[in-house]
Amino acid sequence: MPEMIKSFRPYVTWANERGAWPDMIFSTRVRFARNLEGFPFPNRAEPRELAEMRRLALTAARGTGLFPRGHFLKFETLGQLERRFLVERHHVSRLLAGAVLPAGAAVSNDEDLSVMINEEDHLRLQCLASGFAIEECFAAAMRLDEALGRALPFAYSPRFGYLTACPTNAGTGMRVSCLAHLPALSRLGRMPAVLENLSHLGVTARGIYGEGTVALGDYYQISNATCLGRTEGEFCQNIDRVIRNLIRQEISAREALLKGRARLRTEDAVYRAIGLLRHARTLSYEEFMQNVSLARMGAAMGWSVGAGYSDFNQATLLMQPAHIQAAAGKALGPEDRDAFRAELVRKTFR
Repeated sequence: MPEMIKSFRPYVTWANERGAWPDMIFSTRVRFARNLEGFPFPNRAEPRELAEMRRLALTAARGTGLFPRGHFLKFETLGQLERRFLVERHHVSRLLAGAVLPAGAAVSNDEDLSVMINEEDHLRLQCLASGFAIEECFAAAMRLDEALGRALPFAYSPRFGYLTACPTNAGTGMRVSCLAHLPALSRLGRMPAVLENLSHLGVTARGIYGEGTVALGDYYQISNATCLGRTEGEFCQNIDRVIRNLIRQEISAREALLKGRARLRTEDAVYRAIGLLRHARTLSYEEFMQNVSLARMGAAMGWSVGAGYSDFNQATLLMQPAHIQAAAGKALGPEDRDAFRAELVRKTFR
């Protein structure tokens, strides 16, 4: 196993069951996009400028005091498995993972704080928290933003706010998002209407890995669509209202699945999924996610499924392809990886 992966904990601290509505809200994230005065945006910068930007950013991150025993990474030293591992842990984007020019990241020991360096913007800093925790997450992200801002000159316009490579991020530079688990709405075929309504509220829905990804296991990342025209607090309040409305809709959908003949079909689907998780000998990540989604919904409905929300959260992250290879301690082909995943899932849900 690569040394970088060994330096991370075998479980994900922020994914343990905490925060409000853990049965529906996997996690909350607040992210800020920032750029430095005097440097071109990453897509126009020379390699030497990117390298200097990374040096300044890593030095500033160390100096905040918010990353004790943290991870300070230069991407040219990382292999493909390590880069994919960081994507799966939600610390870096797929775009940054593919970087060939100087790029980096800082990740706190508890993995709740992280900074991407030289992605689309010079800095993408974020806080992750378990459950529905917008206020807590926003406060922590602000502390990181202010600490870095004392050491680095952020590019700012009195008219447009924080300047970013993409105009949709200008202004506050902030995205606040919740990863919502909405299996009942999906099973009832209501998600297309829900997603269309979100677009009218200045909110966007993406897949589990963010922009450009599809929904997997009935998970949807719900976030503000723009960063300009409102204060940070107003964006937080809008997402809070949207998520609370989604929670109400999901509760209503779950109640519908427990009425009449629908209850038998729902119960059958949940326990078939649990049976597959407990006994399958080969399991792709997509199939795992389909079935663990149903098992998680069963737990929320009060049925005995042999696992709690922390178990579901950890498994959702640790059964991903790069994590499976890290757990095996060696490179695995697709078939061997699916067999090893099934073995680990059986131990988790026995």
